[in-house]
Amino acid sequence: MPQHHRTNENDLVLPSGFDDIVRVIDRYVVDRRTGVPHGRQHPRHRLPALLLTREPAPGTTADGATAPGAPPADTGQGEPDPALPDLVHLYHHRLVRLDTGGTGHLASLAPHALVDEELLACEHPGEGAEERDGPHVRLLDRVARQLRVTMPDGSGTLRLPEFDACLSVLRAAVVDGDVRDERRALRDRIYDKYAWKFGFAAEVGALGEELGARHWSAVTKLVTTPLAWLWRWSYGVRIDRGARLRWVGGMLDEPGRSFLNAALSLRDAHLRSRAQDRADREGPADAGAPVVPAGSAASAVSARDEAVVRQVLLTALIHDLARAARPPVWSARRPRRRWPFVLLLPTVGGDGSPSRKLLNSFSAVAEETGNCPLLVLGAATADIPPYAVGLPRPGVPSQNPGPSTYGATARAVASVLAAGASGQQVEAVRAVPLSRVPDNGTSAERPAAQRTVRSRERRASDWLRPVVAAAAVLAVVAAGLFQVPWPGAAPTGTEAAPAPRATDTWCPKVGTGERVGITDGSDDCELAHGLYADELRSLEARLGRQNAEVDRSRPYRTLVFFAPLSVGSTSRRAVPTGLQMLRGALLAQHQANKLLLKSQMPIRLLVANAGEYFTFGSRGGLNTKNHSGVDVARMIIDRIQRDRIAGVIGLTQSRPESLQAAIELDAQGVTVLGTGVSGQPMVEGDSPVSYFQLSAPDERVARVMASFARRSPRLAALTKIPQGHTAPAAVLVFDPHDHYFSVDLKKRFIRNYGSAGPVYPVPYGESSKDAQTPSVAAGICALVRRTDGFVLYAGRSSVMYDLFYYLQKDKECRTHRGRIAVLAESAAPSLVLHPELMAQRYGSLSLFYNQFSLPDDKGAFATDFRKEYAVPSDSDAAAGYDALNVFFTVMNDIAVTDPKFTPSAVVTYLQSTGVTNFVGESGIMTFGKGHKYPVNKEIDIREITADGKKVTDLTCGAVAAEEKPVTRWGPSGDFLCPDDD
Repeated sequence: MPQHHRTNENDLVLPSGFDDIVRVIDRYVVDRRTGVPHGRQHPRHRLPALLLTREPAPGTTADGATAPGAPPADTGQGEPDPALPDLVHLYHHRLVRLDTGGTGHLASLAPHALVDEELLACEHPGEGAEERDGPHVRLLDRVARQLRVTMPDGSGTLRLPEFDACLSVLRAAVVDGDVRDERRALRDRIYDKYAWKFGFAAEVGALGEELGARHWSAVTKLVTTPLAWLWRWSYGVRIDRGARLRWVGGMLDEPGRSFLNAALSLRDAHLRSRAQDRADREGPADAGAPVVPAGSAASAVSARDEAVVRQVLLTALIHDLARAARPPVWSARRPRRRWPFVLLLPTVGGDGSPSRKLLNSFSAVAEETGNCPLLVLGAATADIPPYAVGLPRPGVPSQNPGPSTYGATARAVASVLAAGASGQQVEAVRAVPLSRVPDNGTSAERPAAQRTVRSRERRASDWLRPVVAAAAVLAVVAAGLFQVPWPGAAPTGTEAAPAPRATDTWCPKVGTGERVGITDGSDDCELAHGLYADELRSLEARLGRQNAEVDRSRPYRTLVFFAPLSVGSTSRRAVPTGLQMLRGALLAQHQANKLLLKSQMPIRLLVANAGEYFTFGSRGGLNTKNHSGVDVARMIIDRIQRDRIAGVIGLTQSRPESLQAAIELDAQGVTVLGTGVSGQPMVEGDSPVSYFQLSAPDERVARVMASFARRSPRLAALTKIPQGHTAPAAVLVFDPHDHYFSVDLKKRFIRNYGSAGPVYPVPYGESSKDAQTPSVAAGICALVRRTDGFVLYAGRSSVMYDLFYYLQKDKECRTHRGRIAVLAESAAPSLVLHPELMAQRYGSLSLFYNQFSLPDDKGAFATDFRKEYAVPSDSDAAAGYDALNVFFTVMNDIAVTDPKFTPSAVVTYLQSTGVTNFVGESGIMTFGKGHKYPVNKEIDIREITADGKKVTDLTCGAVAAEEKPVTRWGPSGDFLCPDDD
């Protein structure tokens, strides 16, 4: 391959720190998975393209004008510089070296291609196929050719079947006619060019000639004709219907699975763009005719068609390179192909330059390809592409703050390459601003003198893989032969274990009998189990129907509802609160996708079941209870690219297990929006930066409940104030093992209740043995009887039924002079939805409970909810509804400027812009920009009366129906609402 030297390497003045950047790139050219432990290598990884730019000059404003004394408006992208191509050519020379084996030839150290626009412009193809190609097709063909010829010695031949098939379609001389004839012509073109052909070896042919040409010809035709016909037919079916090329139809919005149909559309688009290009160059035939402007509709369609053809060819090339970079396990070449394929773009100019168009296409298809072993290095010579993102700033979490031999820019380059190599989602193109300060002469000579790129040499141990693989196959075959029941042999009585089903991957069965994991409602993953299974099963069916309505051939994003949605086989716990929230989220998805906004992002919804107590939602770290190999948060991470996941909603419980799940998702830049979560540790301490919640934390809840307990006339009517105090006694029921919720709420309530009334803590919770519940209830009733106080229930809603049952049966509670008041932070969902159950089953108790919103019973949301599910709405349903709508609003805002945004863009939006005055069914919410939860979030305390009705005794905070936050409560607004810090 000819080498085009622009500047002598030793005469080139390099920017300060460039040799450090070169050494970083060298590491990933030697091994594209550098720094990633073998056991943690992600199957889908993509290195970002690096676009060299120049640091802005001091005093330069955003529009390029100079303003003396003004700080530079640096966006991190840098500025273009016509001198930068020499640096790319310099790196190009590092990828070849003189062979040391005595042959004197140039040896390639990694497969690479250089896009030389000057060479491309000087080409004058004739009237053959290359004239019909157009420069965009010729450019990619040159890239493929260079990658083929620069394969390092001993690494085998580079095969590009998908790229060759698509290129053949564009070059096929097909006569317009019947669609079936065109399909057949395309199939024959691909078959004749690339398929293996039947035929006898030359020695066999020579032997046949001795039998006589006539007889031999008859034998040949008799044997090969049926086989050749069958082979041609099966090859055509595999080309047309095989999974390898099915993606082409998806890119072209062609329905069905036929590649040949999609190929016809691809060819039509190519022919249209070439015809329009010739018309633009030749001008009108009539000299007096008006000239069609370049911005005409026809030219716009031609540009679109050209971009589609380029993207299809580039996608096919990336697919082939991904397959070539990872040969089969038994291949002797697998250890040698650790390098990426390097694409060098020395002149990334304006919008019309070939390299810029190629980089545009790479940016467009890189996110969809997932696994991309292509390392692109370019130099910006004109305006910077808008999609090129600057390097991470010093101090961001992705960078290593420890000492390093590299400069700041080199460390930033290393961090983004390491993120891509480890399988994290990264931006497609990163701008690398180079210093304007020249390096000293010694450092400038380093890239020329130090050839650190070294391709792996062939070793005898490479053949160990195929030998071991062959031996393993022979051993398996031999073992199978011994297992065959020979005639007369006695049966062994054992059978082979069934192959694992797909459901074992995404929704495995765990020791509690539950199925945990993730489903889209149509993948045979049924998460319903135990009590309330029918409720979840019907919601899964609705989920499948709604997801089927989303057009996945167009841009969309997926949200995951992640919560405990089942109980164990032996558990008799209350219905999970997540079911009502899931109903709200499903209703929001249905309504959002039915909107006809000018710009909106359709939403798919996945449901992830973490199991009872969130046990299987995470693994390791804060989660010390999950001893299985199941990690539902990891399942969500594994499907980020496949399902285009933008965020997670739910959690619904304040537990170390749920916080660990948020931490795992945060490591991948996934936003988690908690609903029904109130534990203070969820928003403090270990709380990750990408976690937010729609409910108020325990500190605010405890203040409101303490204020209510001290001043509520309704509660006072059921209690007596002991002498020496100003408020009734509180029998505080809490779970001593539940530090993230119950213990936290207990501590904060006691602090806010102060000395107003005595507090008697009573331990009771999920880990309590069933036999202990009657004695716990008896102790509570005795305390209430003695103090005439009330019960403050700070436990979980899942075990409220058990306690209420024994309180109702206890003599001390039944014979109390009046009903016993119970003030609960988290009430059992069924009692909230069906308040008449309190009067029917627990007549000696009067329940006051906290909730985070008060949906209007006659409003549109409550009406639609009741119509869809035949159950009333509540604050849990409103929270699920609002969580999805918050994401919908945020994603639509981001998509206006970044239609291909990644999950990390949502985190950035919430941290920098935030959500302001979002009017939801659960109140008016403002959060983000330093606030992990809504400021002045609405809190209500409701009461279930003796006749089974619900009344609201307290409302504080930003209510949707009020212009300003409610600051007073009570019958006549006599009491101040506690402040929200």
